[in-house]
Amino acid sequence: SAKQSIFATSSTEAEYIAAFDASKEAVWVRKFISGFGIVTTIEEPISMYYDNIGANAIANESEIAKGARHFRAKVHYLYEVTEYGDVKLEKVHTDDNLADIFTKALAFPKHSEHTRNIGMLPASSLM
Repeated sequence: SAKQSIFATSSTEAEYIAAFDASKEAVWVRKFISGFGIVTTIEEPISMYYDNIGANAIANESEIAKGARHFRAKVHYLYEVTEYGDVKLEKVHTDDNLADIFTKALAFPKHSEHTRNIGMLPASSLM
């Protein structure tokens, strides 16, 4: 995780920029691995999971971001890699989004479930 290099004016834009950055790195890693010749081709698209409906709408509709010049190149890139089948954006329901424990105030049962699922343990269990 790192700071974004541009200012996002909404959570949708911030999540889209994060998806752009992740897809750029994922496509690079795929090309890097394929370059070794160990794996001749990687045919399955790289799955990227999101929970922001607006970010997905931007990724699937190239006309949405006409106004934002700093944003347009990112939209075009992510749109292309999804169209070419390099990346597949998949919706994750908020109940299944493990990252929500870091970004939302969850009810105790859901928080406990998510912390267990990512391997976090209470400090008392280590003593």
